[in-house]
Amino acid sequence: MYVLKDEQVTFILEDIRRNGIESEELQLSLLDHICCVIETEMLAESHFEEFYRSILPRFFKRELREIQEETTLLLTFKNYYAMKKVMLNSGVFSAITFIIGAFFKTMHWPGASVFLLVGIVSFCFLFLPLLSILRVKEQKETKNKVIIGIAAIFGIIISLATLFKIMHWPFANMMWLSSLGILFFVFLPVYFFTGIRNAETKINTIISSVLILTAGGLLFTLTNLRASRWTDESSYNSDDHLRDAAIFASEQSQFAYKTDTLTLDLKELKVKANSLCEKIDDIKARLIRHTSHGEEGLTEAQIIRVYGSSLNFAHDFLFDNNGKAKTDLITLKNELAEFNKFTNAKFSVNRKGLLDLQNVYKFGEKEQGKITWEENNFSHLSIAVTLRNLNQLILNICLIEMTCQ
Repeated sequence: MYVLKDEQVTFILEDIRRNGIESEELQLSLLDHICCVIETEMLAESHFEEFYRSILPRFFKRELREIQEETTLLLTFKNYYAMKKVMLNSGVFSAITFIIGAFFKTMHWPGASVFLLVGIVSFCFLFLPLLSILRVKEQKETKNKVIIGIAAIFGIIISLATLFKIMHWPFANMMWLSSLGILFFVFLPVYFFTGIRNAETKINTIISSVLILTAGGLLFTLTNLRASRWTDESSYNSDDHLRDAAIFASEQSQFAYKTDTLTLDLKELKVKANSLCEKIDDIKARLIRHTSHGEEGLTEAQIIRVYGSSLNFAHDFLFDNNGKAKTDLITLKNELAEFNKFTNAKFSVNRKGLLDLQNVYKFGEKEQGKITWEENNFSHLSIAVTLRNLNQLILNICLIEMTCQ
């Protein structure tokens, strides 16, 4: 067994100190381990310094200072590894749950909202806080800790804004704009002016700042600034007035028929008009249930205010995967055509396009071909516009019916 000399032990101790090991207890512990390895494995004819350099990498992955950093973390932050494990598990769980929720929402399957809610909440209140705490503990400079803190706040707010937007909850736009304000006016200036002062990080800071600015700009382009809540409310009120007008006209036409002097033609007109209005009301009711995922008790006005801007629900309900109108819409169109044909034959009524079922040109240009009546009035439109067009149909039917009396 090889026996180390005093000067060799001193050399090892000094080298440990030069490599960033500051704690005296850790220095002596490493010295003891290294000396034991050398005395056990080193041959008499081996060169001491070369052998020492060859065994030193056994104690670290990148550099010896890692041992000092890990020891400091363990001494000052006793739950470091437990928190690190929870952070990693929560991050994986959040990502998988969010992806599943996004896929379910794309396919309009039940449970999408639950997956999205759980995924984003765990990401905001488990993964991001733990990640920022662990990273802050690893930093020595205050400026780096501030940057990490600001980044965590931005991540939490923009994630919650996305959740609120998906769930159609209030204050989503406010949170979205606040998060972008933090990104552009707080995080980016602090990060840029902090990193650019250091010659070693100057180039990377400039490149990263450009990428952050571009990503933030792309996020800002998705911001919906098209209308205020007052404008939306005015649109909702217009829908309410149209619906009330359709109901009133239907009631008035029913009242007008309360007489014994009806002709056979008027009786048949009443039957056809009632049948059409009932069919449209049935389509509206089933569309509302489809949009609310079967939730009972939601009125038409509530559906419009909550899901009014959604584009997929109405199209999926009324059209198949190939873009062809489903049976309900085709049946409605055929019955409207029969109603038109009957009123033309029996009554002299000037409709002025109230029930115009003709094909129309796309964007008014004949070169682009024609689209059908059902595509023009119901394809790829929001819930609010679809229900508005159905209410307009009921109102027009009632107007034609009343003018025939």
